[in-house]
Amino acid sequence: MATITEQTLLGDGGKGLLPRSVSNEIWKEATAEAIVPSLARAHPVILGENLIPVLTKRPAASIIGEGKSKRDSELEVTAKSIKPIKAVVGLEFTIETIQKNPAGVLDLMAAELSSALSRQIDLAVLHGRQASDGAELSGDPEYLAQTKNTVTISNDAAKVDAELWEGYNKVVDGDKAVGFTGFALDPRLVGLVANARDKEGRRINPDIPMGGTVATYAGQSVRVSRAVSGQVDASKDTNIRGFGGDWNALRFGRALDIGLKRIEYGDPFGNGDLQRRNAIAYMTEVIFGWGIMDLSAFVKYEVKPKLTTSAGSSS
Repeated sequence: MATITEQTLLGDGGKGLLPRSVSNEIWKEATAEAIVPSLARAHPVILGENLIPVLTKRPAASIIGEGKSKRDSELEVTAKSIKPIKAVVGLEFTIETIQKNPAGVLDLMAAELSSALSRQIDLAVLHGRQASDGAELSGDPEYLAQTKNTVTISNDAAKVDAELWEGYNKVVDGDKAVGFTGFALDPRLVGLVANARDKEGRRINPDIPMGGTVATYAGQSVRVSRAVSGQVDASKDTNIRGFGGDWNALRFGRALDIGLKRIEYGDPFGNGDLQRRNAIAYMTEVIFGWGIMDLSAFVKYEVKPKLTTSAGSSS
């Protein structure tokens, strides 16, 4: 990782701006931007292994007549394990850069660190990937893209509503009685839904703004992020354009978060001694975990992969 210098950041402007305070609420901002914490059911997570009880058989009530014997019921419980993982984001600057704070870069850095954490949270839970290189996470964790419920999106605006409902039915018509509480959608699928039109060419969903926030669709909560497709940072497109299901079956929580930390000594990122290079590092860390109670409570919406010709063009 390269150390950022004043020359890297200044360009032609920003020389007259004064330093401002850097927010230390990195985790708060990260979870506000990430879609998983807003959809999943919050659950306390501690360092080490976490066990969550999962009902496999619910007790059922009985109706009995006057003077008849009362009937008992059964309750069966198993456990789901959550093992927290750590996400780290760090940057190095020369001391000259920090002193001048060109173009308010320290404030920008805080926002970018929280944004990087949010992308990593979503990428881990949805696709089991690492944001920095797109590699699979170690330890073989469960993630939502492993669900076997799949709907192929035709990229036809006239059919997309029916395809979303097809996914809904795959979840609620399964062997287990589960609900459906919302969607996580890629912006490209939102664009397809927004362009659905009736026979007269009028938009069926005029309430969906171009580039704006989409909060609900067909009465379901909606969160929109490019992380749904997996195409963020160094991670490549998975051709997934949406997830839907009973998000109560996904538990998410944090065990520990460390606010923005300034490091003046040592070699935290393998670039060489900070003091020798007159540099300062900033780093933020978070330990978080998630558990999927039932993968069949979710459905993924996919598009067909683009076909690449020998000349390198796609169709």
